[in-house]
Amino acid sequence: MSARRVLKRTTRAAPKAKVQRAVDARDHSLFVNSIEKAITVLNSFSRERPLLTHAAITKLTGLDKSAAQRFLYTLHQLGLLRKHEDTKQYSLSPRLLEFAYAYTYSDGLIERAQPFLVEAHEKTGETVNLNVLEGTDVLLVSRIPSQQLVTMNIQVGFRMPALYSAAGRAIVARLPAKQRDHVIGTTKYQKYTDEAISSPKEMRGLIEKVAKEGYVLSQSQFFKGDISVGVAIVDGSDAVLGGLCLSVPRARMTVQDAREKLVPVAITAARKISLTMGAY
Repeated sequence: MSARRVLKRTTRAAPKAKVQRAVDARDHSLFVNSIEKAITVLNSFSRERPLLTHAAITKLTGLDKSAAQRFLYTLHQLGLLRKHEDTKQYSLSPRLLEFAYAYTYSDGLIERAQPFLVEAHEKTGETVNLNVLEGTDVLLVSRIPSQQLVTMNIQVGFRMPALYSAAGRAIVARLPAKQRDHVIGTTKYQKYTDEAISSPKEMRGLIEKVAKEGYVLSQSQFFKGDISVGVAIVDGSDAVLGGLCLSVPRARMTVQDAREKLVPVAITAARKISLTMGAY
């Protein structure tokens, strides 16, 4: 089944995306370096590094001790960081969730996609994810986990390489040629699992196949034992907005079962979301 046959393409040309900036944004007179440094401090925290000392922040960011101290103090006073007086460590504040909340309810794709994510979940009982492209990665912006006990423990905000995600591959396959080539050419290829593709040439051939078929069916590319189906979501100009993914552990379903049971549901859900976003 081809998703491209299900969703008619509009005659309007897709807008050309700028793949590489003509000049480094940091050289622009409007670029505020101090904001970049503050965000660098926030980006130092992660799932693996939830608590950091002043010294650790200095080392991770490359800031000198005085600058790091000023940024930590300011971010703490603004409520974006917590300071643990007993250990002299800092952690991210729950207030950051306010930004995520605002994004979730201001982004048209997430709001319009939600009913169809729920519908796909109810039809299959499996995990349904909505992803958007961010550079050469995809970000998880909405997720309905499986009703089963065995499922991947990831949350909204999770980032992974686009080409190792079913939704990401579906997105990249629908990009304009120049932007698609940029993602394929700049991705860092790794053997995340024994079955993961680590050759740019092989990945390019796979993306070309996805572009023809209109959907992705992959297994064990980033998470071992995972089977995923991905379909791109587009708007009225055929510009890709994101990707829908249905995921199931290989222990619970074969690849052929996924092709028969999950692919049609994923294609239908992505088509419905695309229609609400203006696609024809």
